[in-house]
Amino acid sequence: MKAYVLPGFGEAPELRDIEAPEVGPGEIRIAVHGTSVNPVDHLVRMGFFRAAQEYRFPAVFGRDVSGVVDAVGTGVTRYSVGDPVFGFVKRVHIGDGTFAEQVVVPEDMFVSTAPATVPLALAGTLGLSGITALECVEGVPSSPGDVVVVNGATGGLGTFSVQIAKARGAVVVATARSAAGAALVRSLGADHVVDPREGDLVDLVRGVVPGGADGFVDLVKHSDPLVMGDAEDGKYEEFARLCRGVLREGGGATSVTNGGDEALLVGVPFVNVHSTPSPESLARLAALVDDGLVRPIVAATFAFDDIGAAFERLLAGGALGKIAVTIKE
Repeated sequence: MKAYVLPGFGEAPELRDIEAPEVGPGEIRIAVHGTSVNPVDHLVRMGFFRAAQEYRFPAVFGRDVSGVVDAVGTGVTRYSVGDPVFGFVKRVHIGDGTFAEQVVVPEDMFVSTAPATVPLALAGTLGLSGITALECVEGVPSSPGDVVVVNGATGGLGTFSVQIAKARGAVVVATARSAAGAALVRSLGADHVVDPREGDLVDLVRGVVPGGADGFVDLVKHSDPLVMGDAEDGKYEEFARLCRGVLREGGGATSVTNGGDEALLVGVPFVNVHSTPSPESLARLAALVDDGLVRPIVAATFAFDDIGAAFERLLAGGALGKIAVTIKE
C-alpha cells in the first residue's frame, strides 16, 4: 500500500510503498478514504514528541481517518466489512498512523460509525479537531445563556468549537483576524466577533460582554518550542493573564497548548486538554453532525499524492477551517 512515512529524525517525509497491515484478534482494518493535516502532525514530523513518545521508523504518521472497514479480526462484534467509520488514531507511539491507504485499529478504540450527512472522504476532517473542540467546550461553563470566548476561532479546531458552543446554547464571542474569518464565524453562529489586531483581547472581550465570560477556550499558542519539554517563556503567564481578565468570577478555561499552570491560576478552574477519542465521544460528535448542528469547514482539499502541498498550506497560516486530504473517493 501507499503511505506517507517519516524515515527518521531530521529527514523529510515521503510517500512510499509498504506492506499493508494485517488484522489481529479484536481488530479492524480500514480502507482509508480521507484524512487531514493538523498542527500536531507537523510537530510529529519535526520530532517534537521525541522526549515523550517512541518513534517507530519508518513511521507512518497522521491521526485523522475516515473510510470503510475492509477486514475484521477474530472476535470482532462492533463492525462488519463495508461499514463506514471515522475518528482519529492516538497511539502511545509514533507510527501506524492514518497517512496510508489502510490502517488497523482495535474495534473498541479510535473510531465510530461515520455520520451519514457528510461525504465519507470529508469525514476525515472531523475526528481530531471535533473531539478536541468537544472536550474544550464541555470543559468550561457552556450551558444555555453562558458566555463562551473562543480564542482562535477561524481554524479547524476553532470552527468546531464555535459550532459546539452554539449547539449547547451558549453566547459565543469569537476572535478573527480577517474580514473573511469574521464573516465565517458569524455564519457559524458567533454572537460577537473581535479582532485581536485591534487591541488587547481582554479589553476587546470586555467591550462586548462587560460582565466577562463564563468560559474561555484558548486555542492560540503563546510560545513555540522546537521539542516538547523545552523552555516556553511566557506561555503560562499570558494564559493566566487572559483568564483573569476575560473570565467573570466562577468562570473556567480550557487550553490546548498546556497553558494552564496551577500556581498562576489559583481560584480559576482550568483544563489542559489532551484530546482522546472514544467510540462514545465520536458517536456524540457524529450525532451533532447528523442533526445539522456541526459541519466541517474545509479551507482546501488535496489529493494524497499532494500531501506535501497540504502541509505547505497548513504552515502558510490563515486557513479558514480544515485542510483535507482525500485518499480514496
